[in-house]
Amino acid sequence: MPSSAGGLSTTVSTSSFNLKVFCCVGSSSVLSQSTSTNHLTNLRKSAEEDPRWQQRQNQIIEAQIEKERQLQKKMLKILLLGGSGSGKSTIFKQMKILHLNGFTDADYVNFRYLVHSNVVQAITQLMTAAESFKYSPDDNERLLQAIAFFRAYNEQVKPSEIELSLELSRAIAIIYSSQFIKSTLLRKDEIELLDSAEYFLNDLDRISGSEYRANEMDVIRARVPTSGINEIEFPYKNVILRMVDVGGQRSEQRKWIHCFDNVSGVLFIADISSYNLIEDDGETQKNRLKYSMHLFKRVANNRCFGKRTAMILFLNKIDIYKRKLLTTPLGVCFKDYKGGQVFEESAQYVQDRFQRLVSSEIQHEKPLYVHFTNATDTRNIDRVFESCVDVVFKISMEKVGFM
Repeated sequence: MPSSAGGLSTTVSTSSFNLKVFCCVGSSSVLSQSTSTNHLTNLRKSAEEDPRWQQRQNQIIEAQIEKERQLQKKMLKILLLGGSGSGKSTIFKQMKILHLNGFTDADYVNFRYLVHSNVVQAITQLMTAAESFKYSPDDNERLLQAIAFFRAYNEQVKPSEIELSLELSRAIAIIYSSQFIKSTLLRKDEIELLDSAEYFLNDLDRISGSEYRANEMDVIRARVPTSGINEIEFPYKNVILRMVDVGGQRSEQRKWIHCFDNVSGVLFIADISSYNLIEDDGETQKNRLKYSMHLFKRVANNRCFGKRTAMILFLNKIDIYKRKLLTTPLGVCFKDYKGGQVFEESAQYVQDRFQRLVSSEIQHEKPLYVHFTNATDTRNIDRVFESCVDVVFKISMEKVGFM
């Protein structure tokens, strides 16, 4: 028993000793770390109190600020604004093609689905217009079956999930070649129709092919509403251009104000060909060109844009406008227009109407630069854009005192 008791005592004692040693080692380690941390803290405090250290830090900060200032001098921010369907996003795509090596292979593959969606949208618009014109399809079983199939598909499939299957593309081809749709197309300038409708529908065989991959012109002509704010930057001559495209839908227009800081130039895009179209937002009906004028007036007279912010107006889609003038007088929009139905005279009248929307005070500070454009024509946009950048650059240089 004593032996056992002694052994127990030794074991406990040994265990206690080991435990105490362990605790001691642990405390020593913590103490060592604490001392090291305190030493570093003291060194840092000493350095921060050293005037030379503070001077070096100030120099680093000032150098960074100067670097940012020089970068801002070389960067021109151009804001793209305009109503829905004005062609503003088409111009944005043209800038990517002209100055950023265009689109990637992945982009061209992804645009396939957008083009397919545009095709379905175009046929839907034509069928709706035909109904409003009281044009009925022929009593042809093949055509009626195609219409029934298309309508069922359109009701069941979301626009983002549309793909031109063999059966769907056949149905669309039958509908598109029918007499009631051909009659509707003769009145296309009277209806709401995608600008690219005939471009895509006339090339349905290529677009519906299993190996179809969008090409550059398909991308330019594809209609996709801008959602949110999209930006690109690219070198142009001796500066960096930062182009900002903001959605034109009414729900997106509240975001415009968030982009108004440090703007070198505003490109406002208005669809001049929309002079005979009515926009229905569910509450009111407005002439689309007059609504663009309303938006432009708000932008052009906004004091967020100082006298050193270039204001440029693109009266876009002149190709469609010229065609419409042959059958639809400008007087349907402007009752006081008494001029001829020729491009030069009527377009000048529209330009004057826009210019009169700018307050006399602002017109005294800076001119409004106006260009007539066709956003799908890459050469036209390249030439006009160069002129615009020259104006923005000149005004920006005046702002920083270089001119």
